[in-house]
Amino acid sequence: MSPALRRSAVMLAALCMLALPFAGRSAELADFHAAVERAAEEYQSAMMTLETQGQQETAAAVQRFREAWQAIGERFGKDRPAPFADDEEYGAMFMLIDMRLIGVLLVIDMGNRDAARKGMAPIKETLARLSERSSPLGR
Repeated sequence: MSPALRRSAVMLAALCMLALPFAGRSAELADFHAAVERAAEEYQSAMMTLETQGQQETAAAVQRFREAWQAIGERFGKDRPAPFADDEEYGAMFMLIDMRLIGVLLVIDMGNRDAARKGMAPIKETLARLSERSSPLGR
């Protein structure tokens, strides 16, 4: 192998090694975005169930949403995607939403749809912000 060809191969290998962390971060952000979108779907399902079904069905739908939310926190709570690296509220957000969902489940058990609706409403905004900040189109 000629020295010029060898240098080119070494430079190409070095560039590939430098690109790997960026590809990993991009895939991590895509995974985060997909998880947020799944949670948003569960949120929409829970809201629809709240409006159309009984207490048991609504509690089950909210619990499914809670599980989707907790999955995001478990996977991405400590290892934040890059757009959230400096977000001081990021870690607390998972706990606050989970506590809100516990409250929603309690008021569902008491049969108070209006309080459940009010408890769920702010979560939609959080999901929208997370989706926007993690969207491949938003970067």
